[in-house]
Amino acid sequence: MALPSLSVIQVSGEEADSFLQNLLTNDIRTLTNNTAQLSGFCNPKGRLLSLFYVVKREKDFLLITATDLADSIAQRLTMFKLRSKVDISVSAELNTMGYISEAPLKDQASTFWSASEHDGQLSIYLPGDLHRYLVITPVDKSIIENSRIGSENLWQSADITSGLPKVSLLTKEQFTPQQLNLDVIGGVSFKKGCYPGQEVVARLHYLGKPSRRLFLAEITTSHLPEPNTEVIDEAGDVAGHVVQAAMNQADNGLCHLSIKLSAQAKSLYIGQDKISTLTAFVDDAE
Repeated sequence: MALPSLSVIQVSGEEADSFLQNLLTNDIRTLTNNTAQLSGFCNPKGRLLSLFYVVKREKDFLLITATDLADSIAQRLTMFKLRSKVDISVSAELNTMGYISEAPLKDQASTFWSASEHDGQLSIYLPGDLHRYLVITPVDKSIIENSRIGSENLWQSADITSGLPKVSLLTKEQFTPQQLNLDVIGGVSFKKGCYPGQEVVARLHYLGKPSRRLFLAEITTSHLPEPNTEVIDEAGDVAGHVVQAAMNQADNGLCHLSIKLSAQAKSLYIGQDKISTLTAFVDDAE
């Protein structure tokens, strides 16, 4: 399936690794060629400007992020360039596609966050219950022979059930890494050096605990809520916000919600739609 909601930022140059190491929430230096990780890019207050799938290749790094953020985030990264020997650009030559398969694809990566390159296509094996590959491919490459074309909604619903969050233009600077569970799904390193917002993120980790977490929710609706839509409790108080939403195979809405832990036992609503199920990805005790 084509994934037009994702774009690729290329970061190259002899200082690319140290440049990204000083800016992102995860430890870039743990990556080896053809491996990937989830990482965030925060403002000084520890709020996420964007999320990336970061892929290390032999000569560059690929940052896969939301298309509606790609240009502005590339510009933001360029602001930190100064005299660093780094080139940053949103790629016009690379597309993103997704494959969901009943079994691991032949000659493809088979461990989570590993990548393999064949015929000019780079495939990243994503975590979750399904066999899913995020594929970076030249614009002139066709899909794998005998594939069936699926909708991007199917991919987004798999992201949601797998607990992989997304930051888009509507949720930019809305959430801390902990409010999207990045600290428990491998998107934050607490052993690396400083990065923008690091002091805020580290303080919450070492001196407190998050008041909000990412939840999986289901609603009966024909109109999916926009990201950053408020989630309201029965008293009309704001309990959290929508992170992303997609339709499931039963034509119900699946949502990622960043919710106050104190509100998870309450009746919650998105507009007029009552949340029928709310499932925690992280135990409260954590």
